[in-house]
Amino acid sequence: MPARGSDKCRLCSKLSLEQALQKHGPEGTGCWEGEPCHKRRTYYKNRERYNRSRRIKYNVNKEEATQLKGVSIPSIPAVVIYFYRQRKNDQLHAIRADLWVGQQKKATYPIVHTLGWTERQVKDYIRLAVSSFSEEYGVEISGIAATVELDPQTCPLLNCPLKPQDELDIVVPK
Repeated sequence: MPARGSDKCRLCSKLSLEQALQKHGPEGTGCWEGEPCHKRRTYYKNRERYNRSRRIKYNVNKEEATQLKGVSIPSIPAVVIYFYRQRKNDQLHAIRADLWVGQQKKATYPIVHTLGWTERQVKDYIRLAVSSFSEEYGVEISGIAATVELDPQTCPLLNCPLKPQDELDIVVPK
């Protein structure tokens, strides 16, 4: 629990600056400390306003939290496609598809390297992923909800041409 405020400082905050310096300065009680006393006086003068705004902010946050608890998040199936490439106009390195239902990832269509693929083959992969998710989960998926661009260096496949191969795989001619 916070310490109780000083009654002496609270009463001093109601005085004008000249009266407070006369009463608590070197000629008075001698408790005047300069800057700290100015800050305390300001706090005690505005204490009700500070507390009121703090209470309002607390109640607003509390109401928002209770409103979020009552809201049900719709569980609509959505397909997210991940493109592994530097920029949109660069060659596609790999592709992956995920099925999300509501806030949970339900399935992942396997990631594949697309080196040498045509645009038609990429579209077929996406179409196949969407139809596979629809059949497996028995839900109607209308299309792609989002596409995400990822750096090819983050490709999770083991036999990736961008990653150095094991020394065992490298054959050095004699």
